[in-house]
Amino acid sequence: MTSVRLLVFVAAIGICSVASHPAIAEDVVTMPAVQKHLASRFSAPARVQAASNTVLSAPTAGVVSSLRVLPGEEVRTGQVIARLTGPTVSTDTARLAADLKSAQIRVTAATQAAAIEQQKLDEHLSTRDVVIRARAELDTARQQVAAAQSAMRSYASLVVIRAPESGVVTAVNVADGQYVTAGQTLVTAVPSRGLHVVANLFGNDASSVIAGMKGVFLAEGTDTPIDVVVQRMSLSVTTPGQLEVWLNAASGHSLVAASVGTVSLTASDDKRLAIPTTALVLDGGQWWVLVRDKSGSRRRQVTPGISDGGWTSIRQGLQQGERVVTQDAYLLFHQDFATRYQQTD
Repeated sequence: MTSVRLLVFVAAIGICSVASHPAIAEDVVTMPAVQKHLASRFSAPARVQAASNTVLSAPTAGVVSSLRVLPGEEVRTGQVIARLTGPTVSTDTARLAADLKSAQIRVTAATQAAAIEQQKLDEHLSTRDVVIRARAELDTARQQVAAAQSAMRSYASLVVIRAPESGVVTAVNVADGQYVTAGQTLVTAVPSRGLHVVANLFGNDASSVIAGMKGVFLAEGTDTPIDVVVQRMSLSVTTPGQLEVWLNAASGHSLVAASVGTVSLTASDDKRLAIPTTALVLDGGQWWVLVRDKSGSRRRQVTPGISDGGWTSIRQGLQQGERVVTQDAYLLFHQDFATRYQQTD
C-alpha cells in the first residue's frame, strides 16, 4: 500500500510539472495595439536671430579708429560704428585730391581754349570744326572733374563705417588702432527686423515637429511668454541628428534681437495606433517590440511617434489588435543574448 501511494504522489508531481509550462507562458504580460489620441509637450533652448546677420567689413585697408560699440549694444540705421585712418588712407586721399586738381586744371585750360577758338571763329580766323573739337575737349574735362569728385566722395564714405540698419551688436572682431585689410570683418550685428526664434532638437522631439506647430518662447529675464509658430525646419550639416527649427512670433508679439530663452512646443497626433511605452526596446539604433501570439514572441522593428502619459504612437510596424510584450520587454528581448554572444579570442 505504501508503494502504491508513493507512485501516485510521483505521478501527481509529474502532472503538475507538465501543467506548469503553460503557466510560464501566461506570465508574459501583453497588451494590444489600440487607437489613441496623443499629445506631448517638449522644450529646448532657443535664441532669437535673423535669417542672416549684418556683417560690417573694412571696404579698404586702414587703421581702425573711433570704434566705440560693444557686444549687446543697440545701433541705429546710419550710426557711425568706426572710421579708417592711417598712412594708407592718407595716401589714397591725397592721390584722389591730386586727380581732382588735375581735372580742374584741365577744365580751366579747356575753357580758355574753347573761348579763344570761338572768338577766332567770330573773327573768321578759325573754322567751326576747330570750335567743336575745343568744346568736346571742355566736355571731357568737365566729365573728368565729375568723376574725380565722385571718387573722392565715395572714398570718404568708405572710410566711415556706418550701420546699414538698426540691430544689436553680437561681435566686435577688431580693436581701436588695429590695422585691417580690405574685406576684414569689423563688427557683426543682428538686424532688428525679420527676426526668428531658432531651436535645436534631437531624437523623437525632432521627428515630432511639423510646419505650423504652435508653441511659446520665454526669454531669459522675462515673465511673459511669446506665442510662436514653426515656419520651417532644416537638418544641421555640422551636427548629425540635429534639427534646426525656425519659428515666427505670432501677430502682435515682437522679438528682441540676440535674446536667448526656452521654446516649448506641443506635438499632437490624430487618433492613431499606440502601445504602452514600456513595450519599446532600443537596440542597434532602432526601435523594436516583441509581438506575442500563440506561437510565441517575435521581434518587430517599429517607428515610434510622440509619447503621452505612458503611451507612444506607432507610425509604422504594427497593426491594430496585435499584442506586444509590455513587462520586462527589454529582458525578454535579450534573453538569448548568451547564444548570440561570441567571446573574443
